[in-house]
Amino acid sequence: MMNLNIKDKVAIITGSAQGLGKAIAKTFVDEGALVVLSDINEQAGQNALKEICPDNQKGLFVRTDVSSEHDIDNLLKAAVDKFKKIDILVNNAGICPRTAFENVTADEWDKVLAVNLRSVFLLSQKVFKYMKQNPGGKIINLASGAGKVGGVQVGAHYSASKAGVICLTKTIALQGAKYGITSNAVCPGVIGTEMTTSIPKEQLEKYNQMIPLGRLGTPQDVADMVVFLASQRADYITGEISDVNGGFIMD
Repeated sequence: MMNLNIKDKVAIITGSAQGLGKAIAKTFVDEGALVVLSDINEQAGQNALKEICPDNQKGLFVRTDVSSEHDIDNLLKAAVDKFKKIDILVNNAGICPRTAFENVTADEWDKVLAVNLRSVFLLSQKVFKYMKQNPGGKIINLASGAGKVGGVQVGAHYSASKAGVICLTKTIALQGAKYGITSNAVCPGVIGTEMTTSIPKEQLEKYNQMIPLGRLGTPQDVADMVVFLASQRADYITGEISDVNGGFIMD
């Protein structure tokens, strides 16, 4: 077994009440990390914390609307108040309306960009001051293959936001390097989560046929990559955009 050396590291995971975020948080706990879960859904978030981290000494849930700068400040303060440091930030929170291009309103565009991109900028910027105190900080952002090639089953605003996350990840890597902070992104393919339930069954079957490895991804597939990038085993990796898609996109 590869020792990831993340025992007692403090990891914040946004959007961690369900789906990818919950799987990522659980994998951190399994590897011995201390976790701060955050989500806009308080009840689901509290339930997730109880499920994956019954020992409240090793975990915390903070109700957070990542489109609110006030909530972001409160999340970081709560994490430091409890654990005294922040070692890892996983920007996972996101929304994915499937509105047709011609029907996207300016308000809906702004909401998607606020949740999916602006929050990544604000959280990453604000966490710098904590990570600079303990060299070796890790920032991992959840992007998407749609941010590379556009999207058919997702909205234009979602694709644009994830393209922004990819470029922002590289910029953070450049800015963080002198402080020993790495920044990487993970681009999941079609993953079996709550977000894919709105995709018609026939379309999912087509995806299965198009994916070289012959199946949809699982939340654990993504979680394993995220936790690896957050570990000391990835200390020399920064500015990297990693696909987890079964070969659906190869670049």
